[in-house]
Amino acid sequence: MTLFSFQQIFPTEESAINFILEKKYPNKQYVCPKCGCVHHKVYHQHYDVRKFYCQNCKSEFSGLVGTIFENTHLDIRMWLYAINLVNVSRKGISAMQLQRELGMKSYKGAWRMMMQIRKSIAKEDMKEVFEAIVEIDETYVGGKPRKKNKHDEPETNDNFNKRGRGTSKTPVIGVKERHTGKVHAVVANKNKDGKQLTGKQLFSVLNKVCKDNTTVMTDQFSSYNILDKPNSKNFIRLQIDHNVMFSMGNGIHTNGIESFCGLLKEVSMGYTTKYLQGICKVMSMNFVSD
Repeated sequence: MTLFSFQQIFPTEESAINFILEKKYPNKQYVCPKCGCVHHKVYHQHYDVRKFYCQNCKSEFSGLVGTIFENTHLDIRMWLYAINLVNVSRKGISAMQLQRELGMKSYKGAWRMMMQIRKSIAKEDMKEVFEAIVEIDETYVGGKPRKKNKHDEPETNDNFNKRGRGTSKTPVIGVKERHTGKVHAVVANKNKDGKQLTGKQLFSVLNKVCKDNTTVMTDQFSSYNILDKPNSKNFIRLQIDHNVMFSMGNGIHTNGIESFCGLLKEVSMGYTTKYLQGICKVMSMNFVSD
């Protein structure tokens, strides 16, 4: 959405608040968060578009309660435009850039706004279902490997800066639907045995987003061998040997999801793993839009 079209849709703060309220309370089905009273005893206040009054418990509450806008004193249009900037930015947007775009005085306020938006996106469950042909790959996000020198700390974790499998960096699993270009990315947390990127974990990611009889393009990582066995989804695995080539010329490759993984590594530099899942969600959404 361009700035011109945004201003046409939301000319006033009231129009922005009403837009949110329509999404939160379809058909004006208002509910009091304090007593649970339904809409016929809950009234929208005229003096403040954000406020509601419950006749049952005689209390006033914000219609934005339970959203990231609940406690804000900023113009709601600033929040909606910030969300728009996050959505249209291929490589994401920094809090510093957001501060400049919105004309905010405080960097801390822009940073908080960015974190709230990312957290809300990270909470959204995957609703898309992939079919036909998908590509899957895993990548590792973390510090850049460097040569050891005398200034380094004692070797308490030799694997952190190691490249590839066996590193202590955080793994991310990405699945790309080839027809639509949609991507689903998820941080691969350790299982109860402390292992990551196991065959069961990779299969569960595919099982969540793919329909039955989907063709799955993989590399030769041994955990993908689980797809060669009979499974409940009847997945068909085609693999590419990257030691020989990156594309077999007949459509067997994982170049699409590898492109996403490369972009994710670039964007996630400087962020802790605490925010990585939110970044994955934002990147997945933006990657589709291109």
